[in-house]
Amino acid sequence: MSRPNDARAVRSRDALRAALLALIETRPLEQIAIRDITTQAGVSYPVFFRRYASKEELLEDIATAEVRELLSLSLPMFEAEAEVESLWVLCRYVDDHRALWTRLLTCGAAPAMRAEFMRIAKQIGERSDSWLPVELAAPFVVGGLFEILAWWLSQPSDYPMGNVVQIIDALVVKSVLRPSGPGLD
Repeated sequence: MSRPNDARAVRSRDALRAALLALIETRPLEQIAIRDITTQAGVSYPVFFRRYASKEELLEDIATAEVRELLSLSLPMFEAEAEVESLWVLCRYVDDHRALWTRLLTCGAAPAMRAEFMRIAKQIGERSDSWLPVELAAPFVVGGLFEILAWWLSQPSDYPMGNVVQIIDALVVKSVLRPSGPGLD
């Protein structure tokens, strides 16, 4: 049995990820069999089960990796001096991976992506100086960000990225980090 991070295992995992993403473009997840994934990936059927228990677990793996990458690029969003710049980085990344993010936000991976983002957002929130309690701020940020991104990806591809940056900044970042209404006791 191969080790999970040896070169062959990594190639198989990457091939399985790419295969599932390619198949999702052609039909819903419910209509994709594991045999379809392994055939598309060019790996044997047992190789799939060395890495994943189900196609849903494979989809969650893809979603988790994307959320982590997006967060690593956009963490400065929560630092006042770099927030708008990090929003541009976040939007450029999603736009550069538009087909993937469209599939992830509109198919079965959306719950896994939200859960991973929520987990990390709570960790970040515990270290933040937001005026909102973490248990409210984390779901607000995650929900707002994902709804805005999903909406943006449903727009024509030439929709101005600057508009999306302004929307996220106004509705998510500024409302969580710098409220404009009366203060709370």
